[in-house]
Amino acid sequence: MNIGSHIPSKKAIEEIDYRKGNTFQIFISSPMMWKSPKPREDVDILQEYKGNIYVHAPYLLNLASPNNKVRHPSRKLLKETCKVAATFGAKGVVVHGGSVGEGGDIGKGYENWGKALKEVEDTGMRVLVENTAGGKNSIARYMDSIERLWEVIGHLNVGLCLDTCHTWAGGIPTKDAVKGFKKLVKKIDLVHFNDSKDGFESSRDRHENLGKGNIPKEDLEYVINNAKTDLIVETPNGPDAQKKDIAWIKRRLKK
Repeated sequence: MNIGSHIPSKKAIEEIDYRKGNTFQIFISSPMMWKSPKPREDVDILQEYKGNIYVHAPYLLNLASPNNKVRHPSRKLLKETCKVAATFGAKGVVVHGGSVGEGGDIGKGYENWGKALKEVEDTGMRVLVENTAGGKNSIARYMDSIERLWEVIGHLNVGLCLDTCHTWAGGIPTKDAVKGFKKLVKKIDLVHFNDSKDGFESSRDRHENLGKGNIPKEDLEYVINNAKTDLIVETPNGPDAQKKDIAWIKRRLKK
């Protein structure tokens, strides 16, 4: 079990060392643009890093979308992201579950996910599906939909990333989320460990620093000691605040 944070991509090792973490997550291209990632100039440094490195795919990706003009660029960018992530040995590429939109066929969304994953198989990179906070026709908001998605894609090179802010805002009780994810996979691949600025089932994806939001502390402590996987904080207010969040987790680890 490693503890770290999402950090700026440039000088990543220095960034995570300052925060006292031993794993990290980065973007390797703009999260809000359809722009392919470039080969990393620091690939040798990243390859030598002893901890796990995770890559978060751009937010624009929607692999479930029924719209060809969204789905096809999403698949292309995911494959390009996986190729670059593989060059420095990333542990996984995190992708939001996406949505089929109001009135869309959610079953078709599961099929679209399966097709996308088959297209990246040759990269050897493991894709991690992250649960989302909002949208009634989202692929990975509610537990029953995540279970149905897994029936379609679970046999592929894919894992699950549990975001604690998203489960809370999306309406899945924290402990139920951990138990539900663990029923689907032998081991949850990654946890995005965030508090929430908003209330339960608010549908609002607004992260807060640990212990300062609305998720009960005992729920967060349950995740720390039961998820048994790497924890990445994606919390606000800069490196010093994230350093405190990493320390907050370490204090609560059962000996």
